Amino acid sequence: MKLINELLGFAVLTGPLWLILILLPVCIWVAIKLAKRFKQRSTKLAGGVGIFLLLFFLPFGDEIVGRTYFKYLCATEAGVKVHQTIELSAEYWETDGKPKFFNKHGYLEHNFRVKELDESGGHVERYPSVFSIDKDISPVKERTSQKVLAEVTTFRYWGGWIRRNFSPHNTANSCEFIADPNFSRSFYGQLFKPATSSK
Repeated sequence: MKLINELLGFAVLTGPLWLILILLPVCIWVAIKLAKRFKQRSTKLAGGVGIFLLLFFLPFGDEIVGRTYFKYLCATEAGVKVHQTIELSAEYWETDGKPKFFNKHGYLEHNFRVKELDESGGHVERYPSVFSIDKDISPVKERTSQKVLAEVTTFRYWGGWIRRNFSPHNTANSCEFIADPNFSRSFYGQLFKPATSSK
């Protein structure tokens, strides 16, 4: 019963309510009709539940497979690659070694970001097209030299065909590490280090 509740919850989150309200009674009716063909009571019950689940979740099949593949890509191919770092003079560091260039929310100060970094030139590619998953590669370059310091790779999943075509305000799911409140401090913190002369 818990599994059925979880699956129904998944369907509600990924599909429009009106479609589910139509699909649910139709699937129940078809499952009851087909289950009556079985002779034993236990077989009728198991067959009916199995038929219902098959019919009800068939339209959401690409959503389930796509979400699984999206999570796999996030776990295996997404993340951060740091190629080199920038040395910053003592004015950018507290006496205990903590950086001064983050604001109280953990994000880079705007003026510091504009002065030191260039984050243009990213590109997005469909990966693969059958699942409506985008691969987003964003380089982070040192502004003056234009050397690539790091690359951030993430994926966005736009959902199955029902969600894409029937949800009025569909937004993509992104890899979880991007939404982590500590991501900015953790990532940008790797790009800068105190200049050797300031130690």
